[in-house]
Amino acid sequence: MNKLLVWLFGSLTLSACLLISACVLINSSAISESAGAGTPVNASYSDYGILHLTAPTSLTSDANAELAKQCQSGVLSDVQTELSMRDWLAIVQYYTVTASAVCK
Repeated sequence: MNKLLVWLFGSLTLSACLLISACVLINSSAISESAGAGTPVNASYSDYGILHLTAPTSLTSDANAELAKQCQSGVLSDVQTELSMRDWLAIVQYYTVTASAVCK
């Protein structure tokens, strides 16, 4: 009986470890870096989503607003964004938008 319990506990522990180790997926996309003249500015904004049904709607606009705050002239060029998403157990998603631009 004790051997059965030890085997069952070991099997459940191993199964849990394998399940947890494969729970995080990272999806991302990117555009190459800017080569324009001026001062480079960078911003990043993150938020959560649930069950792939709710995704944050203002990530890009919030990241772009942060870029605009960093540029006193208000003239940005070569704006580039990168979206990445982490998925935990297909329940919770963590979205991040990273933006970069050249302030002229």
